[in-house]
Amino acid sequence: FIAGGVGIAPIMPALERALAEGKKAMVAIGGRTNGEITFLEKLKGMGVPLHIATDDGSAGFHGFVTDLAKELISNNNFDQIITCGPEIMMVKVLEIAGASNIPVQCSLERYMKCGIGICGSCDINGLQVCRDGPVFDGQTLSKLTEFGKVKRDKSGKKIEF
Repeated sequence: FIAGGVGIAPIMPALERALAEGKKAMVAIGGRTNGEITFLEKLKGMGVPLHIATDDGSAGFHGFVTDLAKELISNNNFDQIITCGPEIMMVKVLEIAGASNIPVQCSLERYMKCGIGICGSCDINGLQVCRDGPVFDGQTLSKLTEFGKVKRDKSGKKIEF
């Protein structure tokens, strides 16, 4: 599990389920500072290997969680990666995982107005995050030219990251 900032919140249920099913799990979580790492006490109490990265070096690995993830992936065998965080982070996770042929699931966050796929505010290359997601597999996302590059503002206008 790789989380950037508050991206840990949507993947906590998947982590809890994996552990309840007896699966092995590891968590890499990152934030700008130690104060931005959420669910830390709960994660520590779950008994999973926990790796922290902070941009400013105030806790754990000094750098981005994707750099930490690259190190963890090169030193371990993983069946799957589940990730949530800034899109630019998830693009890097897909790249790193792809080099090791590890399947990835990404939970996307997009501005949503209607929540049922009508308004198009959460559109990404014709897919509606609210209707078709919010979790997408890495194979699908790797084909989307807007992933990690373009989002929509409150008015629905496309803007580049």
